[in-house]
Amino acid sequence: MSCHPRAVRTLSIVAVALILAACSTLPSVGSSAQPEPTPPPTGAVTPEPSRSPAATDGPAATDPLLAFELVDVRSGERFTLSELAADKPVLLETMAIWCTTCLSQQREVVQAHDIADFHSVGIDVDPNERAPDLAAYSEREGFDWRFVVADRELVGLLTDRFGFEVTNPPSTPTFIVSDGTIRALEFGRVRSAQELVDEIAAG
Repeated sequence: MSCHPRAVRTLSIVAVALILAACSTLPSVGSSAQPEPTPPPTGAVTPEPSRSPAATDGPAATDPLLAFELVDVRSGERFTLSELAADKPVLLETMAIWCTTCLSQQREVVQAHDIADFHSVGIDVDPNERAPDLAAYSEREGFDWRFVVADRELVGLLTDRFGFEVTNPPSTPTFIVSDGTIRALEFGRVRSAQELVDEIAAG
């Protein structure tokens, strides 16, 4: 059977068109086209993205207790425990004027100051006591370190961190502030001057 020349020419044109159409769907050599991702099989566990914290140029978070602004009842000086500890260690005690156990501990602190170099801070946690009375108490007893009357916010920071016993002065709540940290000593006893110095040295 013979084909008409015009029919052959038409078939040739159609064949070339089909070949060109097929070639146009293939990526060219060096093309950046990427294959479609293959979905995971049913039931497969998809790994979670990394939870590593992103790097930041900002400063580290500051301890709110160490950054809390305190006011010395005698001088009116404003300071933070963090600022004092940057200079030298801080011996911190929560206390009240009426507390005889606090007084015994504070007399040991006087002797500890003769042995070692550190800051002391007394924080009055009795809500009924006032700054002028605390200033008169420290003057009368010859305690020449900083004394502060705690407000509600400061008491909240202390109790959140160390529990409500920190507001019970006769349990002698005592702390060491050093190297950006605050460490509670065991509550419930008066420490000698040398014991205090040893605790300060331990940081």
